[in-house]
Amino acid sequence: MDEILAEFIAETLETLETLSGEIVAWEADPTDRSRLDAFFRFFHTVKGSCGFLNLPRFERLAHGAEDVLAAVRRGERVADPATVSAVLAVMDRIGALARGIGEDVQIPDSEDDALLDALSISSGGFEIFEPLPESASEPDGAECGTDIAPAPEPLARRSSDGGNRDRAPRTIRLPLALIDQLMNGISDMVLARNDLARKMRDHGVEADLESSFERLSANVADLRDMISKTRMQRVDRLYAAIPRMVRDLTRELGKKAVLSLDGGDVEMDREMVEMVVDPLTHIVRNALDHGIEAPAARLAAGKPEAGALRIVARQSGNQIVIEISDDGRGINRAALVEKAVAAGLCTAVEAATLSDAEKLGLIFHPGLSTAASVTSVSGRGVGMDVVRANIEQIGGVIGITSLPGQGTTITMRVPLTLTIIPGLIVRCGEHFFAMPRGNVVELLHQNSSMVSIEAVGGARIATIRGEHYSLVELEDILGLPRVEGSGPRTLMVIRSSLGQPYVLGVQSVESNEELVIRPASPAITAAGVFAGMTLPDNGQPMLLLDAAGLAQVAELPLREAELRTRSAPAAAMADAREETIQALVFRERDGTTRLLPLAVVDRVEDLEASRITASNGRAFARIEDRLLPALNTQGEESGLPKSLRLHDGRDQICYLIEDVIDIIEVPATLDVPIGAGRIAGLVMVGESQLEMIDPFALFADAARTRQVAAAGQPIRCLIADAQDPWLRNILAPLLIRAGHDVSFGPQAESPDVILCGDSPPDDAAGDVPVLMLRDVAEDAGDTHTSIYRYDREKIMAAIVEAARRAA
Repeated sequence: MDEILAEFIAETLETLETLSGEIVAWEADPTDRSRLDAFFRFFHTVKGSCGFLNLPRFERLAHGAEDVLAAVRRGERVADPATVSAVLAVMDRIGALARGIGEDVQIPDSEDDALLDALSISSGGFEIFEPLPESASEPDGAECGTDIAPAPEPLARRSSDGGNRDRAPRTIRLPLALIDQLMNGISDMVLARNDLARKMRDHGVEADLESSFERLSANVADLRDMISKTRMQRVDRLYAAIPRMVRDLTRELGKKAVLSLDGGDVEMDREMVEMVVDPLTHIVRNALDHGIEAPAARLAAGKPEAGALRIVARQSGNQIVIEISDDGRGINRAALVEKAVAAGLCTAVEAATLSDAEKLGLIFHPGLSTAASVTSVSGRGVGMDVVRANIEQIGGVIGITSLPGQGTTITMRVPLTLTIIPGLIVRCGEHFFAMPRGNVVELLHQNSSMVSIEAVGGARIATIRGEHYSLVELEDILGLPRVEGSGPRTLMVIRSSLGQPYVLGVQSVESNEELVIRPASPAITAAGVFAGMTLPDNGQPMLLLDAAGLAQVAELPLREAELRTRSAPAAAMADAREETIQALVFRERDGTTRLLPLAVVDRVEDLEASRITASNGRAFARIEDRLLPALNTQGEESGLPKSLRLHDGRDQICYLIEDVIDIIEVPATLDVPIGAGRIAGLVMVGESQLEMIDPFALFADAARTRQVAAAGQPIRCLIADAQDPWLRNILAPLLIRAGHDVSFGPQAESPDVILCGDSPPDDAAGDVPVLMLRDVAEDAGDTHTSIYRYDREKIMAAIVEAARRAA
């Protein structure tokens, strides 16, 4: 019986969550028969189940709501606001009773009679909907009154001809703890696989055993992905309560708003859904209270009487982007500045120098509100600072744009999942720790020309491009010995959940990995500097650092980022030019100072000379087990050449330089376009004219170092004999690395060229070129034209030529 009751509670709460938004949509369109039938079926199902489970309060409330909805179905009552509000109140009470049973909490029944009275009294107020027409009443043969309504649609629905059945997906309920156990189990399996792989590499194994291991490894990876998906939930769940909230709040504020929800089919981790609910709720309430004007004010401003509130969710890489926009009055910058000066956050002189973005950023300061008075909706001192803290606590960021009189858009970017996050592995003495990549703004070496460090009043201050940050060493916070003489230390500019950036010094940053996150023991988390435990691919458990906890333990005397004093050159340039971009100022290896758009710079790093190699006139840098094209090499390299790793969204290249000088704002439009070679043009910087490097030219030069197909299009290569080990294991990878598409026989679709051994395949199409590869270097009277299988240049040239002739 307990299992049946638990199933009833779960189904009831789940259905209520779905119907909460649907009933508001039904109020807007009372002719929507499908929604009305869904509400009626819900109450009827609850009433029937309660009789079996001996839940008389449930039965009494559901019966009352069922009677009202039956009258609406017959056209005897209209779906006016009073009726909808009464039905919503009963739904709320049923939900509270269900949660009370699940949590063993007794809900008083003192208000049940008042709810039933509200249902039974016909609305005497203003009815916004006309009575339902006869055509919308019960169809012929349908049941009326409080008789038994049609049962909910079964999983298998009969088609019109009584034959085939369209089956809906079969589902079961699982405890969340079981899903977590599955995730932990598959993570352990991944670590065991990695450990086995290392041992196999160390001891050497036979080819057939290695093939079996690769198949097992692929299955483990697929299983991990499938289990990860069990934690995913649609954003629809995040949206469920919003229509009801908008309806109730607009009625309370005397406003009108049209809600638009988009992106409900986007999926995100269930924990992320729970973490985003409160910030989203607060932003929506702010939009309705502060943003959207009263109907009279909107009409006076030439706007529609009803405001527009739009919420859109979409996936962008490994992030979920949620945008909340309204067409209201926008944010009053003057009021924000006035409140900031009154609160002592800045002086009137400092406020006068703030940019528009910095003025908007004031809204994120604790206790700063533009509300004129304290109400049930706003003015209580709990504002956007809490929203930002909650979003940044889970590794997300929040941004805001607003146009006076036109509206405001708030954008939240949160990770797709909390269980697997991108992170940096940092070395601290003989120990390794992980830092969420979302908390890291920038990485620099301590000896960089952009960094200066000084001691002020017993504290260390790092100045990076004119910005001042408190500097702490990770070893000092954790009480670990520092290893000296191991090269320049790495400085990490950290953004904590408190919105206070600081610089954390570590011995080095070792790698960048996708990390599986697990809870740490209470004894470890009590230290305040660890957010959990992670299991990287090397199989050695390590602790995950908490950016905010480190700042609190170090007792950093930080100022808010938005109110830091801007450097004079940057401020002057920002005021003088509106359309600007950030550019990296660097010194070339020949001593020339040039610029490069910062948007294409992924990182600045020192490379060991041994990692730079040359082959056939082309240079490559070996980074993270990959070979990246290297530009600006000087033959035999020595020492630690500095490199800019550039990224175009798909490919990466290394551009060797002498040193990095600064990052500045420059005009988006070149002062003197040149477009010659790697130089795009000239830009005025102060009294000097600096050359701007053209990223297009750099990546074009790097592309020439790769084997590419004719006209830049991949060539479809068909390997006729899929069982030939040399063709499959030696030739196929070579073609794939060269950018070609490779498939294996039998022929599935028309290829550009067929590759085979000494004899052509019998089923080759006559119009498809066949390229035969022989075993011996010299052609010993071969009757067919063939190429030596290890003559790379001839093979690649023949493939391109064959594809060109076929085209």
